[in-house]
Amino acid sequence: MSNGYRCKYEIVTADNNLPGKVMLYEKPGCECFTNKHWHKNLEIDYIISGRMWTMQNNVDKDIEDGEYVVINSEEIHQTCGKTPDEKVKYLVVLFSYNYIKTYFKDFENYTLDVEKNEQAKQRIAQLLKAIVFEIENKGEFSDLKISCAMSQILMILFTKCRVKNPSASGSEPTDDLEYAKKAIDFIKENYKEKISLDDISSYVGLTPTYFSRYFRQSTRKTFKNYLNLVRLENTLLAMQNNNESETHAAKTNGFPSVKSFI
Repeated sequence: MSNGYRCKYEIVTADNNLPGKVMLYEKPGCECFTNKHWHKNLEIDYIISGRMWTMQNNVDKDIEDGEYVVINSEEIHQTCGKTPDEKVKYLVVLFSYNYIKTYFKDFENYTLDVEKNEQAKQRIAQLLKAIVFEIENKGEFSDLKISCAMSQILMILFTKCRVKNPSASGSEPTDDLEYAKKAIDFIKENYKEKISLDDISSYVGLTPTYFSRYFRQSTRKTFKNYLNLVRLENTLLAMQNNNESETHAAKTNGFPSVKSFI
């Protein structure tokens, strides 16, 4: 069985009023451990104090005070404190997949590499520090300031740090995890439509029975459960951002009725 079956697929929902999710932690190194996982979101882990070990696509890296790593969409990653008892204070910023796709539709065809532009790297560090300040001090318009900082980070990454991904050729999947990625992409593009198990299994090139078992093992979610979570997230966003009614938002985002949404 391939590595794809041992890596959890993580579903990330955005915070209200933000283009993603921000989380500030302070805990012993041993409590910073995460199992191998992946998601469609773009992630930045920023160390305020302490030391942390990170793994991205089987590449190890140590980061400490003032340093950060950018974890690209679909990269398998893992973290842990360098010393079990040493306190680590760090910020995790997760950028919404839907928000990114609104402005940069083919972003998955690129790798975002801050090491290629030192000026951009330093500016992003300043913006991350500003986000930490707003979280800790929570003043007037803090959410707006955090949202602006996140948008500025994305703009810098997209304009100064993007590198064309040579593997983004639209070829067929080459390993078990790639089938899950292809299925998830299909769901995110077509969640508003009626999607059956036969439809999606045929799209990825697997039998319905095998795909159903495989998808659950790869993502820890059933196909139907994941589809409904995507529909739910988009329905709630439509209600929040566009002031749509429950009935209209539910039906335009894939639910057959408002009853099934509720």
